[in-house]
Amino acid sequence: MITKIEDYGYDGEGVGKVNGKVCFVPFTIIGEKIEFDVVKENSTFIKGKLSKVIEKASERSLPRCEYFGRCGGCAYQHLSYENELDIKRMLLLRQLKKAGFAGQIEVIASPQEYNYRNKVRVFVGHDGVGYKERESSNICSISHCEIAESMISSALSYINEYIKNNKLQNIIDSIVIRCEGENGLINFFVKKENVCNYQGIYLVLGENWGIFETCKDKTYHKLGIKELQTSESGLKLEYNVCSFHQVNRYIEKMLYQKVIESVSEKSVVNCYSGAGLLSVLLAKAGKNVEAIELGETEHSEAERLKDKNNIKNLKNHQGDCQIVLPKLDCKDKTIIVDPPRNGMSKGVSTTLNECEARQIIYISCNSASLVRDINLLKNYKLKKVYLFDMFARTGEYECLCLLSPIID
Repeated sequence: MITKIEDYGYDGEGVGKVNGKVCFVPFTIIGEKIEFDVVKENSTFIKGKLSKVIEKASERSLPRCEYFGRCGGCAYQHLSYENELDIKRMLLLRQLKKAGFAGQIEVIASPQEYNYRNKVRVFVGHDGVGYKERESSNICSISHCEIAESMISSALSYINEYIKNNKLQNIIDSIVIRCEGENGLINFFVKKENVCNYQGIYLVLGENWGIFETCKDKTYHKLGIKELQTSESGLKLEYNVCSFHQVNRYIEKMLYQKVIESVSEKSVVNCYSGAGLLSVLLAKAGKNVEAIELGETEHSEAERLKDKNNIKNLKNHQGDCQIVLPKLDCKDKTIIVDPPRNGMSKGVSTTLNECEARQIIYISCNSASLVRDINLLKNYKLKKVYLFDMFARTGEYECLCLLSPIID
């Protein structure tokens, strides 16, 4: 099929029309005439795979990665980084108009558009490890990743060789690799316990690596170091192989600094607080902080981070936000919410509408659930929006939204 690209879709894919049906074709640019193969079709739309660019846009550039277009990780390597940021700004503004926002979006670019990810998850196929193809369970085997830190890319080639030589394709399902400084951790997700001998891969990688194995949701340390240690903003930090932390430390610092700058109130409630880094940074900045996190592991990490840095003006609550938040005094405070991709529960939205907070700061990686939740906050108005490009070259990004009470 042939179409002309006239717009961009939610994930940055090009949008055209064929016989009255809307077509979504990734890796295309407005103004291009393209040929594509049909991947999925129903009565209203078609999803396609680019086969040929008949008329190229002037903005089209040569991708840095040899796997681009097959690998489902990156979305914008066919464009300059400046073009990518313009598209992301446009798409976010389009979404936020559904919540009545007509202001400007301030875009904060990643200081590094490549080699920034400190954590990746790759999957194991018959031909080696790699990322899943876009909207497919097929695996695009890779020997390196251009957006991952170089230490991770170097480890990928050794892991590939280890799996192939030991014929572990049907034993290992996926692998998480994370690094900090000169140290790294690898977690092998396996279908059967105690089948893999990791001595060989450990000897190749070196003593600055730690090897873990996860089977049926239980994780075991096998060899090497047990955690990653670093310092940030004067804090002592420790990451284990299961910890959640932002994958782009460069943007993470900028995002959290903007949050701190945006809080003028003395007291803060931090909902969905995770492993506690933002909570501790706020407390270190002189705020009295109450943090809420459902996960037991994350809560334990937050407590350890608090104790390790001798933070006294922080209280971590372990529990569901919709149960804990109504029990706290939130009047005239700043409430921070950083929920998972599916957004806040209605119980949290109801509490926020009734709690008379001075300000709500909403951090989101999913503009669809963000818009839904903002529309539920009837007593607040969206005042300021920042787009932090946490996931450069991919279709994802992080939003920071400041909301103030509507005064009758």
